[in-house]
This record gives sequence, structure tokens and C-alpha cells, in this order.
Amino acid sequence: MDFLDKIVDHIETNLGLYSPIRIGILGPQNSIAIRPTPGSLPDGYLNGDRIRGFSFQILTQHENPHTAYTTLEEITDLLDAMDVAIQGDGYTMVSCAVYTAPNFVEVTPQGYHIYTALFEAELLKEVGANG
Repeated sequence: MDFLDKIVDHIETNLGLYSPIRIGILGPQNSIAIRPTPGSLPDGYLNGDRIRGFSFQILTQHENPHTAYTTLEEITDLLDAMDVAIQGDGYTMVSCAVYTAPNFVEVTPQGYHIYTALFEAELLKEVGANG
């Protein structure tokens, strides 16, 4: 989950959020979550380097639907086509793009409004230079 931790750090450093981001599931009240989703298989290069697609989902939940939606929009604006090199555990993120724009999921029985967006990052693992 090192990559998700790095994305969370990037979001929380650059935006003032109403709640810390949880990895996994939403909390019982106003909350924000990030979690991995199924993605594509990695591509390899002749020199041994690999590009791995890493898909992830961000969910916002808030009693005020406008707050949930606009917070997700701010996160999407930050991540979509970002040019910050995030690195860790032998990889470098080379791109990140939204592939499902922020949209409504549901209103919980407790009255919280949930919105979600899906993202695809490309992670470069350079092994050719060392191998």
C-alpha cells in the first residue's frame, strides 16, 4: 500500500480536507477513503523495465452533498494529469488520470451522501539499469 500512502500524503499536503483520508473503507460519519481497484496487467520493455497500471478509487462521504461533491472535485483536479513524481519501493509514478469523473453513489440510511471517482496511475519500475 506504499503507493496509496504516498497519494494520501500528496492530497493531504495540498488540500484542506474535512477529514483525514482512510485507506480502505469509509468511516461511519463524514469521511474520505481511497482503495485499490482491479486494473490492467503490466507492460514490459526489452531492458526489463515495467509499467504497471495502478487503478484506485476515492470516495467522499458527508452529511452535506455539496461538501462531498466539491471535495471530490478538488481531489480530482489535483490528481488528474498531475506532473509530480511520486516515488517509493522501486517505482516512479509517471502519470495519473481520472477515468470515471466524480459521480453520485448513494445516500446512506444515516443521511450521508457518497460520491466516487476512479483513477489510473502508471508506475514505472526500472529494473533494466540494475539487471
